[in-house]
Amino acid sequence: MKTVLRLCCCLSIVLSSFGFTFEITPIPSTKYTGDLPVLLEKGVIRVLVSADLGFYYLDQGKPRGLTSELLELFEAYIAEATGQKYRLQIIPIDRDQLFPSLIAGVGDIAAANLTITPQRLQKVDFSDPFLTEVSELFVTEKKRRRITRLRQLSEKSVWVRASSSYYQSIRKINEQLAKKHLEPMYVHFLEETLEDYELVQMIQEGLIQMTVLDSHKAEFWSLVTGNLRLHTRYPIREHGSIGWAFRKNSPKLSKLINSFIEKNRRGTLNGNVIFNRYLNSKEWFKQVISPSSIKQFKNLQDKFIRYGNMYDINWLIIAAQAYQESQFDQSKRSHAGAIGIMQVLPQTANEPYINIRHIQNIENNIHAGVKYMDYIRNNYFQDEETDELNQLYFTLASYNAGPNRINRLRGVAKEQGYDPTKWFNNVEKVVKEEVGMEPVTYVGNINRYFTIYKQLMSMQTAAQSETARIHRLHYKLSR
Repeated sequence: MKTVLRLCCCLSIVLSSFGFTFEITPIPSTKYTGDLPVLLEKGVIRVLVSADLGFYYLDQGKPRGLTSELLELFEAYIAEATGQKYRLQIIPIDRDQLFPSLIAGVGDIAAANLTITPQRLQKVDFSDPFLTEVSELFVTEKKRRRITRLRQLSEKSVWVRASSSYYQSIRKINEQLAKKHLEPMYVHFLEETLEDYELVQMIQEGLIQMTVLDSHKAEFWSLVTGNLRLHTRYPIREHGSIGWAFRKNSPKLSKLINSFIEKNRRGTLNGNVIFNRYLNSKEWFKQVISPSSIKQFKNLQDKFIRYGNMYDINWLIIAAQAYQESQFDQSKRSHAGAIGIMQVLPQTANEPYINIRHIQNIENNIHAGVKYMDYIRNNYFQDEETDELNQLYFTLASYNAGPNRINRLRGVAKEQGYDPTKWFNNVEKVVKEEVGMEPVTYVGNINRYFTIYKQLMSMQTAAQSETARIHRLHYKLSR
């Protein structure tokens, strides 16, 4: 149970501190490539970004962050350099899809705090750097012993995204360990959608022992939390550079970007203002922590599992939905009269197809909410063309905005050329136009919380495996 408590603590911090909703621009169905003249002829330059607090995020519906501000300046610079106004189309995309999408012609520039590496240069070109002398540093809790030599890394666990340059650096560390006949580091892969600040929270809660961050990011998060150790005495990559990526054979686009960077990189007047605003100050970052969620999650977990099993709905989805609805607060009442953890309307609970009384009772409230989800799914979204996960997304949207409305908008989405069997990047775009952001944000938040829950549960499993491995090792040594 101690492990579960630690998981809940981390989760409550991660979810409570997540105050931003990343708007997903639909990935264009038409892909094309070409240098600057082709792009200018189309009147738009497409920029791939990856959601990253401090670099690109939405705050009250508006793009914010270091990357966002640089892109605003870049759009103005293009107009100044060409004498015409051209639009930047911002396309948020998962981090592991940045380079494949860039090469395939989904976007023209990837601006996502990318380290320039030899491996990446084999596939794409990079601009001159915005940032230089960047190191990749191991990051742990402050109480951990300093890392000063290679031998200390043998058999240590580290958590990174598979698509990151950090993983490339750790592979080199393991090669060095192998040459010295030492056991490698144990690498655990994180969900690609998790952000640095979420990893920092997991470090602080002791859920993961070690991760890797670029030095400029690590220094900022150390400033914010005050409880991180940056292992500067043993960097795993030094003299790194951060730039924008673009397709090979794009000399004119390269020239335009580099002339912009010359005036806006760190070290210039403009660049210093922007970089210092986000990297040397924590004023923009507002962190909210809800430790009360720990006990609530512990008390509710069995109920989520019970009704998830009863209606064949992943209990983590139910937990994520409950958090979105009420932050696990059974006393919550909405202006429309919705009650409790699942924000169930009394008239809905009294319908013959639900027929659950006394929803002021926490058990009945969860049961009614999950049973209503099951009713919506079975009666509106059981078509064979739609996979189970998208059936759940449509069901969640309907829980928020009504099943008849969402089902009708699937038809509208099909008429507009979207895939009516998929929520993200398809039906959600029509819902946004016809209904507004609320159901889009609702489903997006639940999906994000669900992703975090899955990651935390996989961490628990990995931690148990690691403990078992250590016990086996101790047993061998004691024989």
